[in-house]
Amino acid sequence: MFAGNEAIRREHLNRNQKENMNHFEHAHKAVCQLVKDFQTHEKRYLSSDYSEAQARLDFIDKFFTALGWDVNHETQKNPYEQEVKVEKGVNVARAQKRADYAFCIAPNFRDAKFFVEAKKPAKALSNPDDYFQTARYGWNANTPLAVLTDFEEFHIIDCRFKPNIGTALKQKLKHYHYSEYADKEKFAEIYWLFSHEAVEGNSLEKHAETLKKPTGKAVQRGLFPGGYQPIDEAFLEEIDEIRKTLAKAFKKNCPEMMSNELTEAVQRTVDRLVFIRFLEDKLIEPENYLDNIGTSGQAWAEFIALCRKLDKKYNGVVFKETSIDLAGFEGPVDAEFRNICEELSRQNSPYDFNFIPIHILGSIYERFLGKEVHATAKRVDIEEKPEVRKAGGVYYTPQYIVRYIVENTIGKLIEGKTPEEIAKLRFADIACGSGSFLIGALELLLDYHHKYYQGHPEKAKKDGCYQKDGKWVLNIRQKQSILLNNIYGVDIDPQAIEVTQLSLALKMLEDETTATANDMQVLFHSAVLPDLTKNIVCGNSLIGTDILQGDLFALDKEEERKLNPMDFKSVFPGVMKNGGFDAVIGNPPYVNLVSIEENQRKYFQNKFKTCKNKSDLYSFFLENALRIVNRNYKLGYIIPHTWLATDSFSLLREKLLNNEAIESIAEMGFKVFKKVVVSTVVLISSNGNKNIKVLNNDFTQRFIIPTSIWTNDNNHIDLNWNKTKYKLFDKIKENTITLEKVLKFTRGIKTSNDDRFILSEKRNKDCKPIYRGKNIKAYQLNWGNEYVWYRPDLMKEKVGCLPHTKELFETTEKLVTQRVNSSMQLLVAYDDKQNYFLDTTNVSEYNSWDKKHSLKFIAGLLNSRLLNYWYCQKYKMPTIGLYELHSIPIKPIDFKNKTLRDLHDNIVKYVDQMIDGKKQLNAAKTEADKNYYQQKCQSLDNQIDKLVYELYGLTDEEIKVVEG
Repeated sequence: MFAGNEAIRREHLNRNQKENMNHFEHAHKAVCQLVKDFQTHEKRYLSSDYSEAQARLDFIDKFFTALGWDVNHETQKNPYEQEVKVEKGVNVARAQKRADYAFCIAPNFRDAKFFVEAKKPAKALSNPDDYFQTARYGWNANTPLAVLTDFEEFHIIDCRFKPNIGTALKQKLKHYHYSEYADKEKFAEIYWLFSHEAVEGNSLEKHAETLKKPTGKAVQRGLFPGGYQPIDEAFLEEIDEIRKTLAKAFKKNCPEMMSNELTEAVQRTVDRLVFIRFLEDKLIEPENYLDNIGTSGQAWAEFIALCRKLDKKYNGVVFKETSIDLAGFEGPVDAEFRNICEELSRQNSPYDFNFIPIHILGSIYERFLGKEVHATAKRVDIEEKPEVRKAGGVYYTPQYIVRYIVENTIGKLIEGKTPEEIAKLRFADIACGSGSFLIGALELLLDYHHKYYQGHPEKAKKDGCYQKDGKWVLNIRQKQSILLNNIYGVDIDPQAIEVTQLSLALKMLEDETTATANDMQVLFHSAVLPDLTKNIVCGNSLIGTDILQGDLFALDKEEERKLNPMDFKSVFPGVMKNGGFDAVIGNPPYVNLVSIEENQRKYFQNKFKTCKNKSDLYSFFLENALRIVNRNYKLGYIIPHTWLATDSFSLLREKLLNNEAIESIAEMGFKVFKKVVVSTVVLISSNGNKNIKVLNNDFTQRFIIPTSIWTNDNNHIDLNWNKTKYKLFDKIKENTITLEKVLKFTRGIKTSNDDRFILSEKRNKDCKPIYRGKNIKAYQLNWGNEYVWYRPDLMKEKVGCLPHTKELFETTEKLVTQRVNSSMQLLVAYDDKQNYFLDTTNVSEYNSWDKKHSLKFIAGLLNSRLLNYWYCQKYKMPTIGLYELHSIPIKPIDFKNKTLRDLHDNIVKYVDQMIDGKKQLNAAKTEADKNYYQQKCQSLDNQIDKLVYELYGLTDEEIKVVEG
């Protein structure tokens, strides 16, 4: 049977390889004919009167058609589902603002995989202007490679680097003369990079990974002054620098401005500058305004006059008149503001907002929002916001996850519906940040409407659509209605609200032109942008105005303003009166309950039914989202995986499972957020799910499980569930007690790494050797030469918690475990030296030990392969919490039973030898000694594992499962 399957698989692979070669041969034959045609009339094609448009029609279109692309849209008729976008060429102010070709892969028709810039053959391609222009397209769109071609030559350009006109020619990776296309090996290099089948297999990304990043001498010689930097990182750096310069320029002219005023003024100014550049690059405004600001010598005055002019046309939050627009406001130092405008102008900047996807702008702004201006009487600095520091950074959700959540919530709800039916639906993100999920929602809604109207032309005409390039297009008023009817957002940060409104405005205007924007005013007597103040609201999604009632939470005005309490019924009365939102989506904040101020913590403990122990804000966002949705809702969140198994989230699991509210869970792992170590899952929730889909991180299905199985397993959710493992779990638990009935643990000393308490030398009698979690391995302690100055009175005052009494550490013997490790492994050491331990460890309590069982016996069990298997399979958490540790099943020893007593004593004997062996291994000087003691420790480990298997009664087959 296996051999037959293998033969079928090989035959299938061979067939695919043959098909691929057939495609290649067909493509090469077609291109060879083009080479002959060009060669025959080369003189004519190289003449100055042979235009770019003719070259595209005669050769370049046919070249990429041969590579498998539907350049002429012979099969992809739907204008909204075409993989090749061909521009006719639009020049504004002597600068082309569109790439000639953009190539995508279905079903993602928005994000280009690569661009092609076409020229006429008479012009030499190796010039800085054309290289800079081509690289600019690719870099702004975050695509690694681009092509510059006139058919006579084919240049591959590296777009990973910030474009610089002075070094643009250095970005050439390779070039080919048309005569080389006839050479199969040369043509294969092009084909397996840029053909449809190659690009579909991520050829460009794979090739880019093999390219070296410039380092050392290349950077020092200035060959890559922009550095290897994706568009989001480069632009974030730029606007961070603009913010700092602008804040200082404001402060110089207006020294009375302090932190909040400066933050708001700088944010508003930056938003306007970005929006103006967007209007310029999208050709919605025909003038390059930023190039000309300051020509009269009064840059700020000209900027404000321009903002007032644009406000009349566009409305919305961006140009709304505020204190910075008032006549008496001096603004920043004029010369410095003029410099900012010059640097950001199209003429001088490498950025092109026509190509930067809106979601990338969102990712930039999300991180931008993590900082604020901090001002004193004399200084201005940019600092991380306190809540960002608490949360460990800004969690910007990658676009593929946004798209998945939006499609599986909002996408499912609008499926098959008419525009009139969709207009009645309400979708929200109640922790919207820069608006990335709402941008995704709006994009999906606009795409759906466009596709709907292509299939219903009479309806399209009746509803006000117009035709452009053979397709029905929504007018601005229709887009406004979709935005106002369907999209809602809440965030506690006023800057975030402004940025979300800005982002949605950019998305709405993405495909507009000067003509359509002007038509909005002329035909409808209306501003281009809708008023979103009732849709996108600044408030606290978790704290209602009930916190202001009574004496329990007496707040002063500053505290109240900071908390910004809000009630959904008051802010969204129409939505809540009609039963609530149809979908809630997003990436809520991840902040542990212990990190929250006491008055808020008490409020959450009173308000949220799922609050328990060390719960988290994301749990409360999830509970609140379920409160504000209607019965036919869809909810999509990306959240940490900690809620799946830990005790602190048992009430949340109970709520979701008992209400059959889990539709699917996708395990995303640790790699979703850059520079942030947090394992996540994507949860899709809806009503009435008898079965739950468990998905991999590429959203393929892992298995389907009845909800009742996890409900019956104490609401423990295991994303690697299978019958074999659970039979083994049942076997392991037979005749056991939980660890806490034999030995209890507590966390070590909390010092917050305060330099006053953690020392590198012993200064007085109160200094004790201290160990961190990283100093603990299985059966060994590796001291890091640190001491703790043990002063409970000072620690309580400075650190905010009472450290443990000396008895905990100075008991004759104890066990200690690492509390956090990425391998999620139980690492337990034995200590009889009265050492002290920090709170990155769990320490056994001196008065909780069942003295009949040796601590070394317990250490052997906890370090064993069997109990590590049980623990890692059950919890999959880098943090070894006390609840999880205490729940480990321990086989108690009946010391009257000689067999069990011997097992206990033998485990203790081998653990003794293991502790000694680890010490000898650490002390070994030669490789021979190291190898000997490593082998000895491994042998002892195997002996302990064998005894533990015997103690728990495992069969050979069950041992094989444990050992993988």
